[in-house]
Amino acid sequence: MLIAILKESILQSIYTILFLAAILLPILISLEYVRHYSLLERISGHFNWLTRILTLPPQALLPLLIGLFVGIFLGAAVIIEYAREGLLQKRDLLLIGIFLAINHSIIEDNLLLAALGANFPLLLITRFILAFLVTRAAAVYLDRRKELKNVTEQESGVRSQDTV
Repeated sequence: MLIAILKESILQSIYTILFLAAILLPILISLEYVRHYSLLERISGHFNWLTRILTLPPQALLPLLIGLFVGIFLGAAVIIEYAREGLLQKRDLLLIGIFLAINHSIIEDNLLLAALGANFPLLLITRFILAFLVTRAAAVYLDRRKELKNVTEQESGVRSQDTV
């Protein structure tokens, strides 16, 4: 009985690994092709709308696209590099992080979940809408907080001038 259970477990594990490899290998090969021929930079012009609706600067597009299509780890590497170079402000880095935390690696993750039985189109759309809504809410919050801080600083500056 124990041998039968062990045999079934091993066979199912091998089947699952082969099934996942059949999905992951073409994706990984495609990603290498995309990187080698710089296709991500070429298609980035078609995604300018994403930075506009998320109220991010154009410099945020490449980290967003890499995080969306390749994965959060490579996206994080690009984000760190952009932060070191001073291309993105703290607000932009936070919003990119929020968006990618919810909606990263849209092809690989969603295909893996679809292989486990999830509805691929529904998952793709739901993750994007959720990431968009949470990121926009965070952007509105950060922008209002900055406006309130500026108003408070201006009022305190006016008060200090009145006392002089």
